[in-house]
Amino acid sequence: MTGLWIGQYWYPEPWEPPCSFIATLSDNQGSLSGSTSEASDLLAGADERADVRGTRSGTAVSFYKYYDGDAAYGHAVAYEGILSTDGQQVDGHWSIDDYSGGFVMTRSLQAVQAGEEEAEARMDAIIN
Repeated sequence: MTGLWIGQYWYPEPWEPPCSFIATLSDNQGSLSGSTSEASDLLAGADERADVRGTRSGTAVSFYKYYDGDAAYGHAVAYEGILSTDGQQVDGHWSIDDYSGGFVMTRSLQAVQAGEEEAEARMDAIIN
């Protein structure tokens, strides 16, 4: 799961629009770490940042977003999801206390293209 991911989460209330975020993740043999950034719900023009810590076991993904509190208030949100078989998307739900909603995140096309270019360069080096 190492790389750049683009995601959205939504609240259970149908009138609330989805919230977008960007995640940079590192997957070290199933141990996930990284960070996220998103526009603040509470302070216009501010970004909220969070550290990510969790695990991946096969296609099961579980992590916490630990918000630093600079833009609003510090708190942690639990995320549980399933990684698609092609490794390009995670679908699931988030929860904080008794409140929860859904989320989805997809690998950034730029990250996929960079990985393909790197693989191609390695193949060229092997062939030549």
